[in-house]
Amino acid sequence: MGEKCEINDLLVPLKDKRLRLGSHEYKMVEPIATGPFSSVFLVEEDGIPYAMKVEAQVGCLRPVLKLDRAVLSALDNQTGFPSLIDAGRTDHFKYVVMQLVGPDLSSLLEFAPQNRFSQSTIYKIALQTLERLRILHDAGWLNRDVKAQNFAVGFGEESSIVYMLDFGLTRRYLEPNGRRHLLRPWGPSVGTFPYAPLNSLGFLDQTPADDVEGWLYMIIHLLNGLPWHNSKRSLSLAKVREWKMYCRRAGGRAQLFKDVPEGWSEIFDMIVKTAHHERPDYHKIACKVISIAQKENIDLTEQFDWQTNPVLRSLVRLGPLSCDELTMQTCGTPRATRMILSPI
Repeated sequence: MGEKCEINDLLVPLKDKRLRLGSHEYKMVEPIATGPFSSVFLVEEDGIPYAMKVEAQVGCLRPVLKLDRAVLSALDNQTGFPSLIDAGRTDHFKYVVMQLVGPDLSSLLEFAPQNRFSQSTIYKIALQTLERLRILHDAGWLNRDVKAQNFAVGFGEESSIVYMLDFGLTRRYLEPNGRRHLLRPWGPSVGTFPYAPLNSLGFLDQTPADDVEGWLYMIIHLLNGLPWHNSKRSLSLAKVREWKMYCRRAGGRAQLFKDVPEGWSEIFDMIVKTAHHERPDYHKIACKVISIAQKENIDLTEQFDWQTNPVLRSLVRLGPLSCDELTMQTCGTPRATRMILSPI
């Protein structure tokens, strides 16, 4: 924690001043976020805003910027991943400069009516975040911390794109030649308890299927909540592990998928039956999500909630709705303007 304060003490006084780093000169605008291992600052170069993530050069308890840099370099120009602009180090800190994206899904949820997203928005989030995992896995990396806080939306015209961010817990599982690393006999329990897969909670090494299991818990939480995660329950690794073991049986499964369409239980089966050496069938899962939406009469061509709700629009830097847009919301989207959404 001391390293975080040291970085802030060093950079916060530079607010509104210019900082030359290599061939770039950035205006330090303001801090955006601080965490236990790094901090993020809003910077500008030639009037263009970026996010600069920094960590202490010496004594950082858990260096993570090397992972952000490695993953973003590998996924450069892939939709839904922030573009890497610059990276380097000084005598005091390391830094990564990347595309600035908007608020994370968890923050948007706090301002949504009744702290809920619409069904259409949740199903579209499901499809986009599953696609982000597919791209990450195909590039040879595991996420190991799938949760709403680690997905954000773009600003303005890019507000229909859900971005994956924060790669501090990623781990490479493929060699450059495509061969998988051998699974270790044990692995650290990483991630966030409510969404962490059973293998992580059991201190076993993770595979792509474990990321997809975490993805399912995130989506079920958005749809109807998780039986082990509410304000009345105190969370512990052991309790959440027991719940996730119980969900492999009929009684636990009934509680996990209570009041959600039947097809989600089938998706859970697809995930947990994926062997550790197998690639998850992202296409089949995405097709199932679309099939559930169709059966539930959920219109996946509707805009995201943050593109239609006035409060949420302001958070993603969209202006007030025009009269035509307000009329369209009231009367429904004309059929001719609707787009076809394809599965992965």
